Amino acid sequence: MTRNRCRRCPGWIANPILAAAAAIVACSAGASASVLVKYPFNNNNDGSNGFAYTTFDSSVLSNASVTAGSGLGQYSVGTDSWSGTTQVLKTGPGSSIADADANDAVSNSWYVEFTLTANSSMDIRSIELDWSRGGTTGTRGWFVRSSLDGYTSDLYSNQTPAGTSEGLQHAAFDIGGHTGLSGFVDFRLYIYTSSFGRYMDFQNVQFNSTALAVPGGGIAALGGLAGVGRRRRRS
Repeated sequence: MTRNRCRRCPGWIANPILAAAAAIVACSAGASASVLVKYPFNNNNDGSNGFAYTTFDSSVLSNASVTAGSGLGQYSVGTDSWSGTTQVLKTGPGSSIADADANDAVSNSWYVEFTLTANSSMDIRSIELDWSRGGTTGTRGWFVRSSLDGYTSDLYSNQTPAGTSEGLQHAAFDIGGHTGLSGFVDFRLYIYTSSFGRYMDFQNVQFNSTALAVPGGGIAALGGLAGVGRRRRRS
């Protein structure tokens, strides 16, 4: 993180009670996580064009990679109109579909794929990332699925309506069933927007070997916007 404030503490939530509760959950969650791999998605002049990871646990992982789905039209690290000098991974669909939704994202391969390969055995218990819309036009969304069930159910999903404000927001969520894994597992970060040239932006994508503990023994599942981030199964 480059800012002094805790980016996991979402001061953008308008309701002060929700903001306080979310800040406790998010900040305590991040502090306890053991990072397996983290992609900051910024151009650090290392020859990777911004796609290198900065954290890698070689005691657990033998390899980690990130690639674009065949349907993405935008997949690059750079600045967006809202971000000024802040660099992000800009993603966008390769075609325009009116009122695009999650089904369109799946059928058109609008995703970024992360592949984590174990040395012998690995536990992947939680995922964190920063995200933003690349503008306020149209409904936009993103969701995460894994190869363990053939990409059929959401580990987490988020949809925002037209007019949603810009700026990086943090999401942190636990994932079940991704423990004691050998070989590799793929995670797909699907995106959808209403038109080619409209983006979903990401930064600081990380996979953790620990669950996101909440004071009192709960489990964290913090979305970017109160009442918008949600976990559910899609058919």
